[in-house]
Amino acid sequence: MDNKSLVAALVADRDRYVVETPRVPPPTAIVISGDLIEGAAIDAENWEETIREQYKVTRAFLNELCTLFLDGDKRRMIVTPGNHDVCWNTSRQAMEIVPKSKYPSDIFASLTQPGSNYRWSWRELTLYRIVNETMYQQRMDLYWDFVESFYQDVDLQFPLERKRGFQLFDLFERRVLIAAFDSIYGNDCYNFAGSVAPGSVGSCAIKLREMAHDYELQIALWHHSIQGPPLHSDYMNSSQIQEMIAHGFQLGLHGHQHFAGTLTQYIHLDESRTMAVVGAGSLCAGVNQLPRGQDRQYNLLVIEDDLIRARVHVREMGDGGQFTRKRSGAFLNGFVEVSWFPQINVMGEKLDTKESNDRRTIDAAEDALRSGKPKEAIELLKATDINSYPHAKRLLLNSLLSEQRWHTIIEVIGTPADIDEAVTLVTALTREGRFDEAQGRLDAEVEIDPGTRQELQERLSTEQLMRQS
Repeated sequence: MDNKSLVAALVADRDRYVVETPRVPPPTAIVISGDLIEGAAIDAENWEETIREQYKVTRAFLNELCTLFLDGDKRRMIVTPGNHDVCWNTSRQAMEIVPKSKYPSDIFASLTQPGSNYRWSWRELTLYRIVNETMYQQRMDLYWDFVESFYQDVDLQFPLERKRGFQLFDLFERRVLIAAFDSIYGNDCYNFAGSVAPGSVGSCAIKLREMAHDYELQIALWHHSIQGPPLHSDYMNSSQIQEMIAHGFQLGLHGHQHFAGTLTQYIHLDESRTMAVVGAGSLCAGVNQLPRGQDRQYNLLVIEDDLIRARVHVREMGDGGQFTRKRSGAFLNGFVEVSWFPQINVMGEKLDTKESNDRRTIDAAEDALRSGKPKEAIELLKATDINSYPHAKRLLLNSLLSEQRWHTIIEVIGTPADIDEAVTLVTALTREGRFDEAQGRLDAEVEIDPGTRQELQERLSTEQLMRQS
């Protein structure tokens, strides 16, 4: 199926699922869990040109999806690499064959130790060794060239860093965070296992702590599945998922396994913590890549307003190349429900993320105003519900006074809550030339002390005279 037919099928499916029961709203974000391209076989002719052409097709496809489903907002399209995005030819060129006379005494132990530079080819029954680490690291360059070009001129909340091991995206007015982890550490033409680079999860956790912002829902995204048959090695160690859970990730999304599925991962830390793990089928895989009995699929994840529950709707391609509800296995009704624990504080209590973020913002604004940066304080307080925090309102008014933003002061105060606000409002109305309103407010506020009242009246009279002259 060509991409035009596939896009048409996706748009037609949207017309169906928005009127189904339960209703599925149009998507507000699109998550691609890896394998953006097919890749090129080792020693394939013009392999680099082939890969670049595949990314060109991918770019056109994603651009069209972004236009049709996200109003062209690429900030809401999240990608992470998969094993097909690993360049086999580059990784192979970084290796050399190990002569049998130089085989390690315990080949299996040498192959399986963390960070090993040995690789075994079962097809050739040959041992290889990575000898050019610089070239080996370049096996993801074509992927990152594509990603950086795709997001070029996009105002991302968190800039991309190709060597960091994870990328960050936020959604729903900073209520939801998605950490997209690279699960292709050590993955190449001979090593098919998925793995996140050592320290990446910890580095992500530290980065989130430094941001001083709490998210109601933290989603981890990676490519490889975390379960597989005993004789296979192309999945990921679940201990890395447990580390993500320990750092507050509640929902996990992955691809790779070519069929949809859900499971729950647990760890026991103070109280039980869980992660709902959702695996996606393959949207673009051909017949040769799909497991027997599986068709093209994609997931629709409907997250409830409380951000601790979701429905996973699986759409499967059927007759006429059209998508409908999957009605087999766990998805007899076309969807399953998943849930997870809310964010908790160090006391094990549910975290009020809005309150904690507001208080951090107010503290930062106070520091900014104290340091002579009223503009910075104003920008910080914009996102705060100042009517819930009297101190925040006072900070904002003091900052606006420093900048002499009289019109904004009038809007912020509205109806004065106390005498101080009334005095400030009279001053702002006077400076804005709204003399009748200023006089009316001054006459109405009988509790203003005589000295202040006289000063305000004199200022009002002076401003009127100056304007008249």
